[in-house]
Amino acid sequence: MRLSIVNKRVIAGIRKIKKPSKQLKFGLGTLALIAACLLLLVIATFTQFKYDFILPDSSPVSVFHFEYIPQIPVVIFIAALLGRKWGVFTVLLYIALGLSPNYPVFGLGGGLSSIFKYNFGYIAAYLFAVFFSAKELQYRNSFIHAILAVLYGVIIIHVTGIIYMTVIAVMKHDSMPFIYDLIYYQSLSKILYDVLFSLLAVLCAKLCKKLLWIVTG
Repeated sequence: MRLSIVNKRVIAGIRKIKKPSKQLKFGLGTLALIAACLLLLVIATFTQFKYDFILPDSSPVSVFHFEYIPQIPVVIFIAALLGRKWGVFTVLLYIALGLSPNYPVFGLGGGLSSIFKYNFGYIAAYLFAVFFSAKELQYRNSFIHAILAVLYGVIIIHVTGIIYMTVIAVMKHDSMPFIYDLIYYQSLSKILYDVLFSLLAVLCAKLCKKLLWIVTG
């Protein structure tokens, strides 16, 4: 009888260890993950993938030029890995560093003057994207909810970024063709890639959470 009780407690303990926690607990492991994600976001800011695809002769365009900066997928990765509270904290720390004069971690530099630059709306929207994406993923692990989380995050970032960018452009009395070009270059030409790569980022985050169950448990 006593042996049976001990066995049940051991089995329950093993199940509890194998089942990862839904939320990160504060500790050295969490701080290490926050630091790693913050560094990853900074690296992504200054990383640009470039590639030229040579198309068939029958195509109207002979070369397709591909350029991509993986900031948004990294933001979604942070949401999926760290969760709502610590994900927002990490992005907030990134923005605070970028607005300080000593840490130019934004792509176009740093300091308070960044607020008046065209792309700051995208950066500010990272906070809302992390919040809603992480909320969608917090208690739901299906592929459908992963897609919804990605769509929430990517759409929030681009819609907020477009509105903010348009307001700044109007304040600077920029022409409408210039504004259209900004919207196309910053959002319309990249949003599909952001969705696809962000979905991969969510899947990678889930794999990382399984590999790091000792830290996240």
